[in-house]
Amino acid sequence: MIKLDDVARDNDVNLDESVVFVKGKEDILSVDINSLGIMQRSDDTMGVKFSLTPKQTKELEKFFSKFQNGEKFYFNISRTGYRPVYYRGLSPITKEVSQEYESKFNVTLFMQKAIAVPDDNYFEPTCECCEFCHIG
Repeated sequence: MIKLDDVARDNDVNLDESVVFVKGKEDILSVDINSLGIMQRSDDTMGVKFSLTPKQTKELEKFFSKFQNGEKFYFNISRTGYRPVYYRGLSPITKEVSQEYESKFNVTLFMQKAIAVPDDNYFEPTCECCEFCHIG
């Protein structure tokens, strides 16, 4: 896996305030955590909504244009560890116009957890001699 210190050095980013997306050894994208929001759904899918400058939007679009639906990649939020996910697509890009600040572009990345947490596998004991039968 890519070493985060190398990403920080090569891209001049503060990893404590970044999300790093990694595909293979060469494809790396770092995004400031203040320009995104994460929405988690109960079906193990999530959306990462970005609000980016035009240049950042082009970089994001270029990075994810190489992905196929269902392709595995990794993300790391503020050095919390790499999480495997499957790519599920990008939303259409919309422009956010404001009088107060430079125009931003909004786009949402859809992804699905690659590792499913198994359901609780506890079952009711069926025999009377089981060591768990006294639990009630």
